[in-house]
Amino acid sequence: MEGRRSIAEELRQLFDTLTPTERKIGRVLLANYPMAGLETIALLASRSDVSGPTVLRFVGKLGFDSYAAFQSALREELEARLQSPLVRHNPSELADDDDFLTNHARQLTELIRSTVTNLPRAEFDDVVKLLADTRLRVWLLGGRLTESLASYLGHHLKVVRPSVHLLRGLPASWADTLVDMDKRDVLVVFDIRRYWDEAATFAAMAAERKVTVVLFTDQWLSPISRVARLTLVAHTAGPAGWDSNTPLMMLVDAVIAALNSRNWPDISARLQELEAMRGKLGELGAEAPARQA
Repeated sequence: MEGRRSIAEELRQLFDTLTPTERKIGRVLLANYPMAGLETIALLASRSDVSGPTVLRFVGKLGFDSYAAFQSALREELEARLQSPLVRHNPSELADDDDFLTNHARQLTELIRSTVTNLPRAEFDDVVKLLADTRLRVWLLGGRLTESLASYLGHHLKVVRPSVHLLRGLPASWADTLVDMDKRDVLVVFDIRRYWDEAATFAAMAAERKVTVVLFTDQWLSPISRVARLTLVAHTAGPAGWDSNTPLMMLVDAVIAALNSRNWPDISARLQELEAMRGKLGELGAEAPARQA
């Protein structure tokens, strides 16, 4: 499962090729992924307002010859979601290697390649367009291992556009922000396995207030995907059982580069103004000790 495309990714890739009734099943599955797919055929059909045979055709288009095989794959994904590095650790991957660094880099390169191959370009382009809209306020939130990515994206966005804010990882403080959020806001959340329940609750509450939620996650899909308008998925199953943030970092850098390319005339004017301000402030800082003396 580690190196394969998830069923959610497969569905997102095939969505435009599905019939209208099959898309209804797809929406129900993605809205409660993967649990909706672990229900009986009759219950999934009822929730989707389609027939049982339509459900079977749907799973067939996803590459499964039976509903049982489809559910077995979903159970594998659910197990992978919950695994810790202790479970994923494979001693054979840590065997002596003539060039460990080269081998490690090769594995990370494959993760990046899988990420790029499976990411819908329209989804990526829509994220760039959204972050380029300076009429909107942007809020960023990362977890224990992804807060640095949220901060990195935030620092770059602050240079090229106004109204960018980094949220602290303290759920008790989020209400102070949420109370003023509305359709003029964008919430960018980073969430990888094992997923952050408080962040999912916060994202759902933000979505109820018409906030546009953007999610950076792994191929098993954070529960936040249920309320996210846009989702960028990275393949993160790294060597020796540890997930890697490198593919997520690549996506962040790609978003930043695309944003610069898209809005360069406006961004360049802003940068010139910033540099002039920094120059003046730097001169003032250099003079301060002399004035104090």
